[in-house]
Amino acid sequence: MNVHTPDSANSRLDAALRSLDAASTPTAEQHQRAAATLERIVATAPAADTNPGAAAPVRRTRRRLLLVPVAAAALTAAAIVLPTGNDGGRAYASWTPVPTALTAAEIDAVAPACRKRLRGGSLDLERARLVLAERRGEHVALLYRTDDPDISGSCLARNLQGDDDVDDVDVGIGGSTGPALPAPARGFTQGTIADYRDASVTDGAAGADVAGVTIHAGNLTVQASVSNGRYVAWWPGAALERDRDQPSGEDGARPIITYDLTLTDGTVVRDAQPTLPS
Repeated sequence: MNVHTPDSANSRLDAALRSLDAASTPTAEQHQRAAATLERIVATAPAADTNPGAAAPVRRTRRRLLLVPVAAAALTAAAIVLPTGNDGGRAYASWTPVPTALTAAEIDAVAPACRKRLRGGSLDLERARLVLAERRGEHVALLYRTDDPDISGSCLARNLQGDDDVDDVDVGIGGSTGPALPAPARGFTQGTIADYRDASVTDGAAGADVAGVTIHAGNLTVQASVSNGRYVAWWPGAALERDRDQPSGEDGARPIITYDLTLTDGTVVRDAQPTLPS
């Protein structure tokens, strides 16, 4: 699959990120408790866009983001690059390997800015559901989806806890023209990977017996949010690596992340492999 990337840009992570310790794998009980909390929260729909012409509370946006539907090999895939403003820098020193669920009030504060940025893309916002919403330090991630077609719209934004102000909004849309691939009970699918150059977002389907998804990205260990058969996670670093040996004009980007699954019976599956289209 060809992957269209934005013009290369030199971006550096905050030095503090390099000293982050990897998180230990949470227990199944912790995963289930976090999932139950998140499920209660995302069941509350975000505020409707009652005034489409009104300006969303977005002060600035930044670089383009690439979404790569790596799990849609047997389907008609879409790789969509959305411009999101200037190339101003971001600091992720507050990032945490373990997420916390957003409250309904936080979703109401962030959702209008995210939906405004997502409007006009291939994601049908009239049908899309908010399926996951998480906080890691000063930044929050929202994930909107339709299952047929299988399209995810992710939004990463800066929002201080307890503050209504939202800025640094990055969004993107990726997926395929076919229906979503279901995950086996004790497995998962590898969905869209969003490469922000200095941050990455990924999501996918999680089976009924999967209580937790842990992602290893370089020296970082990331606990994903899992709820209602989906998982999502973001981290300050790369998810893709380009193959320098590819012929000119071809893009050899490939995922460089691995996964561990925690099942509801407490079993931990190391280096779990995703289910892909046959």
